[in-house]
Amino acid sequence: MSAQGFPEELYADLVLVNGKIITVDSSDTIAEAVAVRDGRILKAGSTAEIKRLAGRRTRIIDLKGRTVLPGFIDSHEHCIRRGLQADWVNCASPPMTSIDDIVEALRAKAAEKPAGEWIIGNWFDESKLKEGRFPTRYDLDRASTRHPIYLGRAGGHNAVANSLALRLAGIDRNTPQPQGGRIEKDGSGEPTGRLDELAAMNLVRAKIPTTSTEEEVEIMVRNWPQVEEELLSWGLTTIHEAHIKAPEALAYQELLNQGRLRLRVGLMLDGMTPYQGYATSDLSRQGLHTGFGWGDKLRVIGVKLGVDGAMGSRTAALHKPYENEPENRGIVRVTQEELTEETVRCHLAGLRVCIHAIGDRAIDMALDAVEEALRRRPREDHRHRIEHAGYVEEPQLERMRRLGVAVSASIGFCYPIGDSHLDALGEERMRGYYPMRSFREYGIVAGGNSDGFGRNWAITGIYGCVTRRTQREKVLAEEQAISVMDAIRVYTINGAYLEGVEDEKGSLEPGKLADMVVLDRDILTIDPEEIIDTKVLMTIVGGEVVYERR
Repeated sequence: MSAQGFPEELYADLVLVNGKIITVDSSDTIAEAVAVRDGRILKAGSTAEIKRLAGRRTRIIDLKGRTVLPGFIDSHEHCIRRGLQADWVNCASPPMTSIDDIVEALRAKAAEKPAGEWIIGNWFDESKLKEGRFPTRYDLDRASTRHPIYLGRAGGHNAVANSLALRLAGIDRNTPQPQGGRIEKDGSGEPTGRLDELAAMNLVRAKIPTTSTEEEVEIMVRNWPQVEEELLSWGLTTIHEAHIKAPEALAYQELLNQGRLRLRVGLMLDGMTPYQGYATSDLSRQGLHTGFGWGDKLRVIGVKLGVDGAMGSRTAALHKPYENEPENRGIVRVTQEELTEETVRCHLAGLRVCIHAIGDRAIDMALDAVEEALRRRPREDHRHRIEHAGYVEEPQLERMRRLGVAVSASIGFCYPIGDSHLDALGEERMRGYYPMRSFREYGIVAGGNSDGFGRNWAITGIYGCVTRRTQREKVLAEEQAISVMDAIRVYTINGAYLEGVEDEKGSLEPGKLADMVVLDRDILTIDPEEIIDTKVLMTIVGGEVVYERR
């Protein structure tokens, strides 16, 4: 019994006091303290009333005026596969500033390996290189002609191969363009080494030796703690993992079984369109609907489908051509018939679709597919999602609202790579660039993501929502900015809605999972320009402190 005469199990396990608790409830309630019991929120209120819930065994954290938010939910990432990339050459900018830097890094890796062994690089972004262009096969040949080299662009929609890699893949001037992809060729018809979208990239990737499923799972499990620690240091308590195949799903289950999964993960399994996955048939055959999972840490939230490419590399599908490229309207990776068939199949099986669609042409295709599914079997609360939604025209907003489609918006792109999107679309079309205010005004629930770009993902995305500012100090469609409170919602309760669990998490209300983040400043009151510098001091998942800033 406690000093107050109640059994200890009736008291809170954890209380946070003397702070600013932004609950993100429907009334935007601000409290001073919050109590947690059995991994869930017990109560938020004044410090005095919350202290009365503390017993002898209760851990008490004095916030000293710090701000607490619900844990951040990033609704579209690719995290666990980072564990397989330990031997890859990171060609991101920074630190790379030029193609010469990339060539030198690849050359150094080649010097460590016997002739004939593959060299893999990733995360280059031509918009951040001084040359302002893609590397070519000839650039990569300077790194090595004795090793096949494959260099992936940031975002995963483009790559470059050196001459040896192209030769091994059988790609030459006579190779026809694959459906849904593009092999870039120069004026004389010779491949430059650039490959756009999976249909072209896979011609080379199919030649790269692969490890067994068991080996991949072992590597991902072994390297996960380092990946997860960074995510927790950014205040992420839930991530939605896009197009997960069997090894990744098995790795997550192994981590869960070992008790080593600290944050929560929602899985988007690979659909057939265009990822050649079998989630639709496998899940529907077993009668498993969206929401199937392994407790509150790991669950299936949908099936990932895809339509187009990326904005920065100018492969997202547009109705009108890219700026200064009158012949380029992007790449459509699937036919409308394929997309609709897969969407209808998922819908009838009770599976949520999460459709990658960045350009307005791709978004129309996605909406056409969802509309046909709903015509076949009306269902009001389906929560089908469009992933990214980078350029949206006003009639599409009305369709989204009418169809009840939610959006996982990549507003996290705005600061780190928004400049390349401005170059691609031009100033006039910026009004439809990740239109966060329009989403809100039309009643479209939009979560937020960074899809791997930049750092401190949720904070960077909130900064993009509020300021619309890029690294080059450009402001992209200021009229689409939203308030800080609305931006917080994008990365908390809206993310929970996209997962279909807004009754379980996303706000600090009694009974909900006690996922919280403590910040080093009050982002509701500081100059919005300071938001980008905000640091996470503590991350709490299910009432357990899983990260503390040293």
